[in-house]
Amino acid sequence: MSQRKADMPGAVGYSDFNNNNWKSNMNWDAIGAIGEIVGAVAVLVTLIYLSVQIRQNTKAVRSTAIDSSITALSAIRDRILSDKEIAEMYVLGSEDPDALDKADLTRFRMLLTNTLFAMMNLYENSKDTGISEAFWANQKANIRRVLATNGGKWFWGEYRHEFEDEFAKVVDQIIES
Repeated sequence: MSQRKADMPGAVGYSDFNNNNWKSNMNWDAIGAIGEIVGAVAVLVTLIYLSVQIRQNTKAVRSTAIDSSITALSAIRDRILSDKEIAEMYVLGSEDPDALDKADLTRFRMLLTNTLFAMMNLYENSKDTGISEAFWANQKANIRRVLATNGGKWFWGEYRHEFEDEFAKVVDQIIES
Protein backbone atom coordinates (compact mmCIF):
# COMPACT_ATOMS: atom_id res chain seq x y z
CA MET A 1 0.00 0.00 0.00
CA SER A 2 1.25 3.29 -0.83
CA GLN A 3 0.75 6.31 1.32
CA ARG A 4 0.27 9.70 0.01
CA LYS A 5 3.07 12.08 0.92
CA ALA A 6 0.70 14.32 2.80
CA ASP A 7 -0.26 11.39 5.02
CA MET A 8 3.33 10.63 6.07
CA PRO A 9 4.40 11.80 9.51
CA GLY A 10 6.29 15.10 9.32
CA ALA A 11 5.39 15.67 5.70
CA VAL A 12 3.75 18.86 4.61
CA GLY A 13 1.10 18.42 2.02
CA TYR A 14 -0.40 20.82 -0.41
CA SER A 15 -3.44 21.34 1.76
CA ASP A 16 -1.18 22.45 4.65
CA PHE A 17 0.29 25.21 2.50
CA ASN A 18 -3.11 26.40 1.53
CA ASN A 19 -4.12 26.70 5.20
CA ASN A 20 -0.86 28.49 6.21
CA ASN A 21 -0.06 25.61 8.53
CA TRP A 22 3.50 25.50 7.16
CA LYS A 23 4.35 28.46 9.45
CA SER A 24 3.65 26.41 12.55
CA ASN A 25 6.07 23.75 11.37
CA MET A 26 9.10 26.12 11.44
CA ASN A 27 11.79 25.31 13.93
CA TRP A 28 11.42 27.92 16.66
CA ASP A 29 14.48 26.56 18.44
CA ALA A 30 16.62 27.55 15.45
CA ILE A 31 15.11 31.03 15.41
CA GLY A 32 15.77 31.33 19.15
CA ALA A 33 19.38 30.25 18.66
CA ILE A 34 19.86 32.87 15.94
CA GLY A 35 18.42 35.48 18.30
CA GLU A 36 20.84 34.42 21.01
CA ILE A 37 23.79 34.67 18.61
CA VAL A 38 22.71 38.15 17.52
CA GLY A 39 22.36 39.16 21.17
CA ALA A 40 25.79 37.75 22.04
CA VAL A 41 27.38 39.62 19.15
CA ALA A 42 25.69 42.84 20.29
CA VAL A 43 27.01 42.33 23.84
CA LEU A 44 30.51 41.64 22.50
CA VAL A 45 30.47 44.79 20.36
CA THR A 46 29.28 46.80 23.38
CA LEU A 47 32.04 45.39 25.58
CA ILE A 48 34.69 46.20 22.99
CA TYR A 49 33.37 49.74 22.69
CA LEU A 50 33.37 50.18 26.48
CA SER A 51 36.89 48.81 26.72
CA VAL A 52 38.13 51.38 24.22
CA GLN A 53 36.32 54.16 26.09
CA ILE A 54 37.77 53.08 29.44
CA ARG A 55 41.30 53.03 28.00
CA GLN A 56 40.85 56.52 26.61
CA ASN A 57 39.45 57.75 29.92
CA THR A 58 42.34 56.16 31.85
CA LYS A 59 44.85 57.93 29.62
CA ALA A 60 43.06 61.22 30.18
CA VAL A 61 43.03 60.72 33.97
CA ARG A 62 46.75 59.91 33.98
CA SER A 63 47.50 62.94 31.88
CA THR A 64 45.46 65.21 34.14
CA ALA A 65 47.08 63.77 37.27
CA ILE A 66 50.57 64.35 35.94
CA ASP A 67 49.63 67.81 34.73
CA SER A 68 48.18 68.88 38.10
CA SER A 69 51.25 67.68 39.99
CA ILE A 70 53.68 69.31 37.59
CA THR A 71 51.65 72.53 37.60
CA ALA A 72 51.77 72.69 41.41
CA LEU A 73 55.53 72.07 41.52
CA SER A 74 56.15 74.51 38.69
CA ALA A 75 54.18 77.23 40.47
CA ILE A 76 56.40 76.84 43.54
CA ARG A 77 59.56 76.91 41.45
CA ASP A 78 58.30 79.91 39.49
CA ARG A 79 57.74 81.85 42.73
CA ILE A 80 61.32 81.21 43.79
CA LEU A 81 62.62 81.99 40.31
CA SER A 82 60.63 85.18 39.78
CA ASP A 83 60.84 86.73 43.24
CA LYS A 84 64.32 87.50 44.54
CA GLU A 85 63.05 88.02 48.09
CA ILE A 86 61.49 84.56 48.16
CA ALA A 87 64.60 83.05 46.61
CA GLU A 88 66.80 84.65 49.29
CA MET A 89 64.43 83.51 52.03
CA TYR A 90 64.47 79.97 50.60
CA VAL A 91 68.27 79.86 50.37
CA LEU A 92 68.73 81.27 53.89
CA GLY A 93 66.02 79.01 55.33
CA SER A 94 67.58 75.98 53.67
CA GLU A 95 71.01 76.84 55.11
CA ASP A 96 69.96 78.02 58.58
CA PRO A 97 66.26 78.30 59.47
CA ASP A 98 67.18 79.94 62.80
CA ALA A 99 68.55 82.91 60.83
CA LEU A 100 65.05 83.73 59.53
CA ASP A 101 62.74 86.09 61.39
CA LYS A 102 59.37 84.74 62.48
CA ALA A 103 57.51 85.86 59.33
CA ASP A 104 60.13 84.46 56.93
CA LEU A 105 60.34 81.22 58.91
CA THR A 106 56.59 80.85 58.46
CA ARG A 107 56.91 81.58 54.73
CA PHE A 108 59.78 79.07 54.45
CA ARG A 109 57.70 76.44 56.24
CA MET A 110 54.71 77.09 53.95
CA LEU A 111 56.93 76.88 50.89
CA LEU A 112 58.23 73.46 51.97
CA THR A 113 54.74 72.36 52.98
CA ASN A 114 53.40 73.24 49.53
CA THR A 115 56.34 71.50 47.87
CA LEU A 116 55.83 68.31 49.82
CA PHE A 117 52.04 68.40 49.40
CA ALA A 118 52.64 68.57 45.64
CA MET A 119 55.04 65.64 45.96
CA MET A 120 52.50 63.73 48.04
CA ASN A 121 49.91 64.37 45.33
CA LEU A 122 52.33 63.02 42.75
CA TYR A 123 53.03 59.97 44.91
CA GLU A 124 49.31 59.27 45.36
CA ASN A 125 48.73 59.71 41.64
CA SER A 126 51.52 57.26 40.89
CA LYS A 127 49.65 54.65 42.93
CA ASP A 128 46.07 55.44 41.97
CA THR A 129 46.26 56.27 38.30
CA GLY A 130 49.13 54.13 37.15
CA ILE A 131 51.61 56.93 36.56
CA SER A 132 54.86 55.18 35.89
CA GLU A 133 57.08 54.35 38.82
CA ALA A 134 59.95 55.87 36.84
CA PHE A 135 58.23 59.25 36.86
CA TRP A 136 57.75 59.09 40.64
CA ALA A 137 61.31 57.79 41.12
CA ASN A 138 62.64 60.88 39.35
CA GLN A 139 60.95 63.07 41.95
CA LYS A 140 62.63 61.29 44.85
CA ALA A 141 65.87 63.15 44.12
CA ASN A 142 64.00 66.46 44.51
CA ILE A 143 62.63 65.39 47.89
CA ARG A 144 66.05 64.20 49.01
CA ARG A 145 67.67 67.45 47.88
CA VAL A 146 65.12 69.67 49.68
CA LEU A 147 65.07 67.69 52.92
CA ALA A 148 68.84 67.11 53.08
CA THR A 149 69.41 70.80 53.82
CA ASN A 150 69.50 72.10 57.40
CA GLY A 151 66.15 73.82 56.80
CA GLY A 152 64.71 70.66 55.25
CA LYS A 153 65.81 68.59 58.23
CA TRP A 154 64.28 71.16 60.59
CA PHE A 155 61.04 71.19 58.60
CA TRP A 156 60.69 67.41 58.41
CA GLY A 157 61.47 66.99 62.08
CA GLU A 158 58.85 69.56 63.09
CA TYR A 159 56.10 68.99 60.50
CA ARG A 160 56.34 65.36 59.36
CA HIS A 161 53.08 64.64 61.22
CA GLU A 162 51.13 66.94 58.85
CA PHE A 163 51.47 64.42 56.03
CA GLU A 164 49.73 61.12 55.49
CA ASP A 165 51.52 58.36 57.35
CA GLU A 166 52.22 56.25 54.27
CA PHE A 167 53.77 59.19 52.43
CA ALA A 168 55.77 60.20 55.52
CA LYS A 169 57.23 56.68 55.68
CA VAL A 170 58.13 56.83 51.99
CA VAL A 171 59.84 60.19 52.55
CA ASP A 172 61.72 58.73 55.55
CA GLN A 173 62.99 55.95 53.28
CA ILE A 174 64.03 58.51 50.64
CA ILE A 175 65.95 60.53 53.22
CA GLU A 176 67.69 57.43 54.57
CA SER A 177 68.74 56.17 51.13
